[in-house]
Amino acid sequence: MRFGIVLSSDRQDGISGAQALSDQLIKARVAQESGLHSVWAGPGYLHGGWHTAVLLARVCAEAPHLDVGMISLLPLHHPVELAEQIATLDTICNGRLTLAAALGWRDFQFRAFEIPQTQRLGRFREVREVMHKLWTQERLTHHGTYFHFDEVPGARPPLQRPSPPIWIAANQDAGAVRAAKTADGWLISSRATMATIARQVQQYQAVLQDTGRQGYIAAWREMYVAEDKATAMATIRPYVERLYQNRAAMGHNRDLPNADRIDVGFEHVLEGRFIIGSPEECGAEIERYRALGVQEIIMRCQWPGMPRETALQAIRRFGQDVLPLQNR
Repeated sequence: MRFGIVLSSDRQDGISGAQALSDQLIKARVAQESGLHSVWAGPGYLHGGWHTAVLLARVCAEAPHLDVGMISLLPLHHPVELAEQIATLDTICNGRLTLAAALGWRDFQFRAFEIPQTQRLGRFREVREVMHKLWTQERLTHHGTYFHFDEVPGARPPLQRPSPPIWIAANQDAGAVRAAKTADGWLISSRATMATIARQVQQYQAVLQDTGRQGYIAAWREMYVAEDKATAMATIRPYVERLYQNRAAMGHNRDLPNADRIDVGFEHVLEGRFIIGSPEECGAEIERYRALGVQEIIMRCQWPGMPRETALQAIRRFGQDVLPLQNR
């Protein structure tokens, strides 16, 4: 199994932009030093976050041996602009890029881009289609529902041909099935509980078997490793509670199975979502994902308000005490 780290996309109160960027670069370096496989970032449009492609390009200089994962809200993009971003970033990271394509759901982001949410699935599909054409054709003519081109030049291709691996990041059953039918992999949401994951993995694998396709399963999980579970829970509680209360107020229960609601108490938030506790407890939790068929775990170990060093302690401890358990 492989392991990656998610960079924070939330604004930290009282911390300058320069310091916040420095903190993310240090986190990427420590992840590389600790033996992790990949570094990931997602879009934070109008939510205090970073421009994903620009941040990851900078991270490549800081931690050049890590694979790079870019989570992108496809319906909000013009395919020409996104195709150029992805091709450039794939070259910068020497062909180590994976794109996780997501539908998106936050109302204010769709309003800001002046895109009706009712168009998100159609745009998602057409952006993917047009990008593939841009990367593989010298000249392109395309007349779709949302984009029209007459005899325009193709884009610079990515280093990986015909494209970097494209996963679909999805919460709902339909998204997992879509990933099995049309993508190279599936990225499981951080909000999905173990029971939901077990059920959706069966659906995903059944579709792969029926179609004869190959797939890849990665899970975005919350992680904190300490000397014991009580210490880990006490350390993260104020930050996790604040984040999940904020997310619930923003409507993050939308597009989630009912079993995965996040407007619940702290202990219920942890259940089935967090890899937390001593190294041995974290190792045992990882084995549950391995048994389901998960091939990569991408971990968030810092929540808004948590000091940088508190997060780095967990990453270092994961590398020192949990990774060796996986290699026995």
